[in-house]
Amino acid sequence: MACGIKDVATAAGVSIATVSHVLNRTRNVSDATRRKVEKAMKDLEYCPNYLAKSLKENKSNVIGLVVPDISNFFFTEIAGAVEMRLRKLGYNLILCNTDENLEQEKQQIAHLQSYMVSGMIIAPTTREYNYRKLFHTYDYPVVFIDRRLNTPQGDCVYVDTKSVSMESTEYLISKGHKRIAFIGALPELSTTVDRFGGYAEALKAHGIPLDMDIVGFGGAKDDSGYEICRKLLSHKDVTALFVSTSMMSIGAMRYLVESNISIPDEIAIIGFDDYMWTGITSPPLSTIKQPTVELGERATDILMKRIEDRNTDIRNEVLKAHLIIRESC
Repeated sequence: MACGIKDVATAAGVSIATVSHVLNRTRNVSDATRRKVEKAMKDLEYCPNYLAKSLKENKSNVIGLVVPDISNFFFTEIAGAVEMRLRKLGYNLILCNTDENLEQEKQQIAHLQSYMVSGMIIAPTTREYNYRKLFHTYDYPVVFIDRRLNTPQGDCVYVDTKSVSMESTEYLISKGHKRIAFIGALPELSTTVDRFGGYAEALKAHGIPLDMDIVGFGGAKDDSGYEICRKLLSHKDVTALFVSTSMMSIGAMRYLVESNISIPDEIAIIGFDDYMWTGITSPPLSTIKQPTVELGERATDILMKRIEDRNTDIRNEVLKAHLIIRESC
């Protein structure tokens, strides 16, 4: 037979209110009392009915995180940082994947709303959609991450990737490269706009014409990076590649290795996001390191403050990325 909060209180020798404070972290409880309550919960195999609590209070201790591709290391690391931060604050996380599809994103947001989440963190699939249409009837805050919208619709935390993309392109130029191909994700994303913008500005600053024949856009996937790399390198005069997403960097590297193209002697390459595999390729890959953990933590902190106070001005927080040079260029 399932036990209730009264059984836990009796077993721990405390009041029902004390058990509630331990569960909800609504008041400081001594460590000794907290341990007694937690032991009683474990011994009785007590499982709090958060759904019933949510229905009663019309809110929950659940936060929704909506990302476009959970298989992408970048979003996986962000999700880990958000979940760890929330756990310390007594919140739980529901993670939803949209596959870069706006209709699926709408469905996932509606799914989260059915759980009466206390707030959402969203990496949006597009710059142009009016998300307020989805949120206006619900009383919870939203923080957008990584990608900006054309018009501010909530707090946003993102990385300045335009400046570091310009720096990366200029580094390739400084090594003597003038025919530098660009591989980017979907052009409707603000991240793609920023990274391509940095690349184009670097070329212009050094008097190098922008040639769209050696620019390719596609889904931020391994296979897409592979195919775009194959296509762009049909232009035999290309001597360097700037790949602006981590998954596409994997695909581009795979094509170069399978085609026996020498790196950096025949093709120099700079990729995006600095994960363990980038240091063990042959040669190790030069990359742009984004502060993914900090991004997740800052978005969570801003959301928690917004839950407490809805009346402060919308804020944009911009983090910095760094170019890491290795032997690939």
